[in-house]
Amino acid sequence: MQIWPVPLEQIDRAWRDGAACLHEACDVSGGEITGSQLKMLLSRGERTLLAMHDGTEIVGWAVIRVDQLPNLRTLFVTDLVAHNAQFERFFEALKTMAASLGCSTIRCAAGPAQARLYRMKLRFKPVYQILECEVDHANLP
Repeated sequence: MQIWPVPLEQIDRAWRDGAACLHEACDVSGGEITGSQLKMLLSRGERTLLAMHDGTEIVGWAVIRVDQLPNLRTLFVTDLVAHNAQFERFFEALKTMAASLGCSTIRCAAGPAQARLYRMKLRFKPVYQILECEVDHANLP
């Protein structure tokens, strides 16, 4: 199992070759980002597109960024789509990539069902939970 970083100049081609499925990951973000906005971030080099290859074909796509926090450097998986590809098969390759980038951890955001799956299959553990509420601008002074 291999993961291949897609060069910036190949983002448009990769999008046409299947990476556009990442819009599915964006659709569950609650309006945080759209598929076309993600493509723009990738083409500007703000995030990295990874092709997940099983030896014969590309079976999934992931988007990562490296976050340098005050006390650690982490590889953050922002988006992932790998229908029936058993994404956990690619986790060792992702850990190798994280180590080569100087990261000591891998993080991701996930809904409750995904979080359970990541804990069971990949030994992820919760760091903290992000909650949100909307601001009612009409009632501000």
